[in-house]
Amino acid sequence: MKKYFPALLFILSIGFLIPGIIQPFMTLKAEINKQELFDIAAQEILPPAKRNNDIMQNIVRSVIRDVHFEGSLNVFESTRSLWATLSDLVAHGYVIVGLLIGLFGIIIPFIKIMLNLIALCLASGETRNDLLSISSVLSKWSMSDVFFMAILVTFLTVNANAQGVNAIQMSARFESGFYFFATYCVLAIAASQLMQLWNDELAE
Repeated sequence: MKKYFPALLFILSIGFLIPGIIQPFMTLKAEINKQELFDIAAQEILPPAKRNNDIMQNIVRSVIRDVHFEGSLNVFESTRSLWATLSDLVAHGYVIVGLLIGLFGIIIPFIKIMLNLIALCLASGETRNDLLSISSVLSKWSMSDVFFMAILVTFLTVNANAQGVNAIQMSARFESGFYFFATYCVLAIAASQLMQLWNDELAE
């Protein structure tokens, strides 16, 4: 019975991996403060005052100082899934980067899960040990958790910048794909740990 629980977790992890790849993952948004945009434009348009008694310039500057705008303008917003992001990388010439992310972040972890599932179905024998050995080797190249942490750091970095005083402020928001992918990572890690415990018991 002990082998069926990690098998169930592996199957569940695959069920979360698929929507984690194709569902929207993160939304990036850039806004510019209307008042700051107006101030920058005013500084560029108005020439520096040459004389203190330049009446017209003083009037214009006085009027500009009294102008106030509320709110922000949305200058950029993009919601992407992992699959769309990888496709865009390849389409824009970053073929190696896109393929490496897909290979180490998605394909190898998926193959590892399938090998573990097959090994769990084999009660004993050299085939099971061979499959587990291959899975152990692949574990060194499986980087879905590293990929997840990199995305999390990016999210925190972007939102930290949103708190700054800048004309353009960036913000990020997680979508459903992120939570599917996070659940996949947790289930896959838990299943791998239980799988190792089960294998150690068989080896005793």
